[in-house]
Amino acid sequence: MSERITRLKMRGDTASAWTAANPVLLAREFGIETDTRRMKMGDGTTAWAALPYFLAAADVRGQASRTTDATVAGAAAGTYRAIGAAGTLDAAVSSGLAIGTTDPFGLRNTGASAVLLDVLARANLIGGNNHVLGLRIALNGVSIPETEVRQSSGSGNAETNLASRWMVTVPAGGEVSMQVTNYSDTGAMTFKRGTLVAQEVHA
Repeated sequence: MSERITRLKMRGDTASAWTAANPVLLAREFGIETDTRRMKMGDGTTAWAALPYFLAAADVRGQASRTTDATVAGAAAGTYRAIGAAGTLDAAVSSGLAIGTTDPFGLRNTGASAVLLDVLARANLIGGNNHVLGLRIALNGVSIPETEVRQSSGSGNAETNLASRWMVTVPAGGEVSMQVTNYSDTGAMTFKRGTLVAQEVHA
């Protein structure tokens, strides 16, 4: 009995092209977004935009880091502001997220749909002797009050270690980032190092 080997190639295009064309896939027909590597399976009646992604667990993810000092500009005490320095994307594991365009230490959703992300923000800051420093996760440049963490710097102008984690729905083209503040002073702070990690959450 002879053996026949068949190669199968699924339909593929960029996320924006799929959205623009909005085709109806045949039942059990697959379509792949070539730029995000996400996939949908057709049912023969539902247009592309209304189809859920197929087995999409953890397919949107990204992490950025910075390990060199940066100066965070001064502001009124208790006013949250962006780090203002660029992070480096870990391209080897990223999918559907890129470095922010508004905040260079943010993660931008490059997909055509909103995604629910589990976001972890961590920063080491220096802000003065016995000062209270704070960190929040931000969406599109607006800090989320519920994500706030505070820590005293202690004496000797020591580094303060801050970390916050929250689930955030990020629209297509939207960005998550971190913002910091000094509750005790209006002067600049020193950002020593930090990371921003995001991974998609599925019901």
